[in-house]
Amino acid sequence: MAEPDFCELIDELFELDPGTATSLTVLKEIPSWSSLTFVGLIAMIDEEYGIALSPGVIMSSETAGDLEQKLREMLSAGEAA
Repeated sequence: MAEPDFCELIDELFELDPGTATSLTVLKEIPSWSSLTFVGLIAMIDEEYGIALSPGVIMSSETAGDLEQKLREMLSAGEAA
């Protein structure tokens, strides 16, 4: 099974035009960023990657690329739920 493209998932979750999010996208500057989409991001990561992510990991990630890198590190360390 192919790993989903993280930026495409960000576009979908935050209802952005396809191709809008990049690895340099600052998460908290996405116009639709809210507490609801924050929870949605946690749920999306759990669903797509099988990782039960703590809110602190997201809060410590400035960009989509930062968060994706942390996810990859967690996956390679076998931290999937």
